[in-house]
Amino acid sequence: MHITEQQIDDALASQSPIEGFVSEGGFYLSIREYVPYVATAVHAGHRVREELTPYYAINEESRFKEEDPYTDAFIESLPITLIAKDSRYEYDLNRAPENAIYDIAWEQQVWLSPLPEDMKQRSLEKHACYYRVLGKLLSKLEAIFDAALLFDVHSYNWQIRHHHYAPVVNLGTVQVDTLRWRPIIDGFKKAITAKPIANINVDCAENTVFQGLGYQASFVLSNFENTLVLPIELKKVFMDEHTDELYPLVFEKLQRNMHVSITKTARLFSQLCTKKVKRPRKAQVPGLDPKLVQLDSQLYKLARNLDTLHYVNPTNIAQEKKRFFSRRDYEPQFQYRPLKIDPYEFKERLYRLPVSQLTDPIVKDLYRKVIDNYATKIELITQIGRDQFLYNSLRYYGEPSTTDIANAHFILHALETEPQPEKNIDAKAALIHFQRAIEQMQIPCKVSLSSKIVSKAMVDNGKKLLLINNSAQFSTLDIEALIEHEIGVHLVTTLNADQQALKVLHLGLPGNTYTQEGLAIYRELMSGNMNLTRLKVLALRVIAVDKMLKGERFNDVFQYLDSSTFISTSEAFALTTRVFRGGGFTKDFLYLRGFRDIVKLSKTRKLDNLYLGKTGKSLLDSLDTLVEQGVFSKPKYLPTKTIDIQTKNPVLSYLIDSIK
Repeated sequence: MHITEQQIDDALASQSPIEGFVSEGGFYLSIREYVPYVATAVHAGHRVREELTPYYAINEESRFKEEDPYTDAFIESLPITLIAKDSRYEYDLNRAPENAIYDIAWEQQVWLSPLPEDMKQRSLEKHACYYRVLGKLLSKLEAIFDAALLFDVHSYNWQIRHHHYAPVVNLGTVQVDTLRWRPIIDGFKKAITAKPIANINVDCAENTVFQGLGYQASFVLSNFENTLVLPIELKKVFMDEHTDELYPLVFEKLQRNMHVSITKTARLFSQLCTKKVKRPRKAQVPGLDPKLVQLDSQLYKLARNLDTLHYVNPTNIAQEKKRFFSRRDYEPQFQYRPLKIDPYEFKERLYRLPVSQLTDPIVKDLYRKVIDNYATKIELITQIGRDQFLYNSLRYYGEPSTTDIANAHFILHALETEPQPEKNIDAKAALIHFQRAIEQMQIPCKVSLSSKIVSKAMVDNGKKLLLINNSAQFSTLDIEALIEHEIGVHLVTTLNADQQALKVLHLGLPGNTYTQEGLAIYRELMSGNMNLTRLKVLALRVIAVDKMLKGERFNDVFQYLDSSTFISTSEAFALTTRVFRGGGFTKDFLYLRGFRDIVKLSKTRKLDNLYLGKTGKSLLDSLDTLVEQGVFSKPKYLPTKTIDIQTKNPVLSYLIDSIK
């Protein structure tokens, strides 16, 4: 679609979205939403006018080497972008008009003979058009927000140029008022270096290879007092400089990291440097990409019934428990539900889903991770009851580290300072307590007794049903903690996932078990329903998993757990069963690690978006961005009951803070 400069003027005047190829220029403008930041890729273009072709002394392949290929893809999904489509070998947008048309570039003659003046003029008119539009756009953003931020994205050759030191990201800040804008500059540096890219550690330096002396930065700094321009040079680690071959995995990871880093930096800039503006909701929440909606629906239909606990919970727990207690040297022979899915067909269909058609790098990265996660999950479920199950459990959940084990022993050595609450409430009486809590919380959920679960209580997310173990005994503290744990987190995140247009948060993001359980235990703590005994039970789970991995038998682990003074014999059997079910289930060590990490995270940032659904802590930055973009809506249900744990239980608070 072509748009005119007049149409752009009209759109800016009415603050309306506009998108298209600018007829008078050689660039593509996209304004999806009025936000205080812009991203540009002035060297992304490769197009040249047909009338110029006979004049070129330099061939297309050589031109490509010194252009900035793929830089448009790093920014194209952002709210406001200007992307050059013409080659810098026709006119360079990052040079002043009088120097914009090269005679010699990188020691190569560009033209066979001097260009006619009328041809030069046509190129310079496009150069002028770009800066007129950029100027009007920044003027509008400064008028709305008081300040604006421009990300000026480039790439550079490092192998061909043989730089002594070539950082993955080079910021050119020589022209920038670094004293004024230092928090924003450092915010970007912190964000872009936070994660490695396909085993490449990302370093970011200022003015090492390039100093940011380009014309676009000069233009902005000369004309806009309250606009920060950040010239960003990306080292071409995402492609082979010699063959021009793209490295897809590295490229997509860098694309995702750039998107997250830009949006995080823009959020920081908005908080520190702009005035608050109430934007129209229509502009704030754009419609979802139809390709994304279709992909999400296909993935949900394919994977929605693949619940690990449904298959790994033994169907004959009650019978095997009786046999075990009648003869203590008996090794329980658990039975499991048959898998109703062909695992080979499942994986084939999974990897045929058209993720590559998605344009947003964060969304694409998220769905790829979910698909990879489900490919591992089906292998885990397929091997339930077989020797290979333990191997796949280690792949999916991992194993306790030496730090996890040390933390567990540290907790187990802590002396009890309070008497243990009496477990004098049976399952039927507990069910009434849970029903009452659900009514008070006004949450759509049913409660039912079950003989087929290992834990004391468990949420069946698909049925929105809280299952209570019919043989369990509870204390009042147990019930209050389980209300926070099972209803306040596991059920609430299911209900929040129901509010989303996309179903992926029902399925679960990578790391959702570790995140969900950590968040659930954190809520036990913050609601005042945790004691040292509960913390010790989490520690016992770590030790039990470690013992199982070291080859100890069911009865050996049971005897160790039963010898503890703070859980019953029945609870020791249940915990041993949790660890040995399926053939060796390592999931339980994650509770303590997840709790530790959520406690630490809560001290640095808000956790609200972890309640969006079955989320993953490692993807919280992505979730924050996708909520901001309107891909996900804010969670409807959030916990409300929070106490000052340090005041209420300083000993417990000290122990938790001491966990490494």
